[in-house]
Amino acid sequence: MKKKAIIGLIAWLFLLSCHDDESLMVSLGDNYINNQTNVALIDSIQVNLSTIKLDSIPTSEGDYLLCGSYYDKELGNIDATAYAQIGMPSADIDDDEIFDSIVIYMNYSGMSYGDTLLPQTINVHRVRDDIEPGDDYDDEPYLYNTTNFNYDEAPLGSKTIVPKPNIHDTLSIRLNDELGLEFLSYLRDEDDEFEYLSDFLDYFQGVVLVPGNENNSILSFEADSSFQIRLYTHQVELTKINNRYTFKFDGTAHNHFNHVENDASELALAQAITQREDIASGLLDNQAFLSASLGYTTRASFPGISKILEVDLKNLLYKAELVLKPMPGTYNNLESNLPEELILYYTDEKNNVLSNITDDDGYSISASFYFDEFYNEYTQYVFDVTEYVYSELSDGYVDPEDGLLIMLPETEYGGTLDNIVFDARSLSQYRPTLNLYYVFYE
Repeated sequence: MKKKAIIGLIAWLFLLSCHDDESLMVSLGDNYINNQTNVALIDSIQVNLSTIKLDSIPTSEGDYLLCGSYYDKELGNIDATAYAQIGMPSADIDDDEIFDSIVIYMNYSGMSYGDTLLPQTINVHRVRDDIEPGDDYDDEPYLYNTTNFNYDEAPLGSKTIVPKPNIHDTLSIRLNDELGLEFLSYLRDEDDEFEYLSDFLDYFQGVVLVPGNENNSILSFEADSSFQIRLYTHQVELTKINNRYTFKFDGTAHNHFNHVENDASELALAQAITQREDIASGLLDNQAFLSASLGYTTRASFPGISKILEVDLKNLLYKAELVLKPMPGTYNNLESNLPEELILYYTDEKNNVLSNITDDDGYSISASFYFDEFYNEYTQYVFDVTEYVYSELSDGYVDPEDGLLIMLPETEYGGTLDNIVFDARSLSQYRPTLNLYYVFYE
């Protein structure tokens, strides 16, 4: 409560200070304080940006399945494969039903990466391991961007398309008739494989979407009940009767994930290998990188922040903002392809992801995103880091190893390839800045 009262007072002083340096009469209950106040912005504190690569990213709670490959001039060759389990249908199949076909369906999410004007091949393979976390996970049973499971070398089905994810709703791929006949036989005979879901998943562990060799884009599909396999049959009676049995993705946690990797060996970014070592922006052409499912994360540190403690004048820190700008030429100037929501995490000398910065209600504080569609000069992210600066200065000692990690929300990391290249040049119009708003008084 005390801090809130102080902030409220500062806000009032901030507004009153607009009166041409007049002497201010501030009423506090029955006491009056005569003060000469000035408001000042200090933006000279050095901000260092660097890039780390997180050891692994949980991707088993994402809302999207990613499949494809393409070359990104900033990140190198990127490949994505998607694993998912399929549930079994509730079916009562007659002996005279005749197999027609078996098809897998998936809905486009509308997101894509790379060049979707060129042909792309998607292969559907049968997984031969249980899609589930291993016994050696630490706190949470996640599947990660680095996780792999065995699958059949020969695909169940393949399709080459020129994708139009913003026009078409659904992609369908016909699967091997042998699988369809096998499903039909087991369903008709009520075999043990189809008695309970656990038995079915022991028999059919799931599918994996694997890109072909000549792909130039990564497509995104909805990880929901629209991802399904349909078994089509018919019966011949007085008329032909068509039947359909649906094997749906049921959305259970940790039964799907994206394996995503990149090859940046020919780029400066190849220096970012482990989480424990951050690569200074000066070694990366004055850039810092953030990429969702690949695990690249920008770290911000403030080596001169302790100088705030040396200010002799009486002052109150009203607000602190971190301002970061994306590097021109790394995003679409006409229609922003930049992620709009970013959050901050505390970190230490080992670049561990500690707690996120929250407001008084415990909600993550998101950056304010400004997109300059007219002049391409003022596109920027503004983070409220007042709480961070308060905590750093609270005990009179600033740990030089402390810093902040700029990240996407946790739900976005596992299912997208959204990325930002932050500008870290030293010129005033580009450089990252820490804006400190002070009220100075006598």
